[in-house]
Amino acid sequence: MTTALSTYRKSLAAFAIAAGLAVATVVTTSPAVSAAGSDGRDGGQNGVAARLGGFPGILSFLENLAVPALLSDPEIASFFTNLTETPDDIEQCLAMLLDHDLGGSSPHNGAILKDGHQCRSSMSNIHRGLNIPDRVVDKFIAIVGQTAAQAGVAASDIQAVADVLNRYRGGVRDK
Repeated sequence: MTTALSTYRKSLAAFAIAAGLAVATVVTTSPAVSAAGSDGRDGGQNGVAARLGGFPGILSFLENLAVPALLSDPEIASFFTNLTETPDDIEQCLAMLLDHDLGGSSPHNGAILKDGHQCRSSMSNIHRGLNIPDRVVDKFIAIVGQTAAQAGVAASDIQAVADVLNRYRGGVRDK
């Protein structure tokens, strides 16, 4: 039981480190490619999403570690004051997006959550009117990375997450 818990915690922390370093590393290649040359999709058992704990591991990390750390920063927290979605909806949709894009089994977009909320597919529409500067996106990711810095993550997994998050950067900033 202790080994399983330790592995689970490492998976959560690995996600945080990967996400933290991802957006700060601007990658110019268009497809998500890990150091091994794949997008992490190998049937889900050995891919990046699986190593990060899949949807449950990613969601748990967001809920318990990343979001509290992010909301403790006044500049970042200010962007979360007038939401039309609940924090739970945002966390679940983001966890599904990351799980999917890292090779997991979550739907890419359009999922309907238990409370009836439908995850949206357009980062530009989601972030429209928030006017998030690029430096705040960097800060957001840096805080996530700092939150998970106590655990280890493979460099190839960090790169895979970087590739995924960088694809969405343009839809988040300055809308």
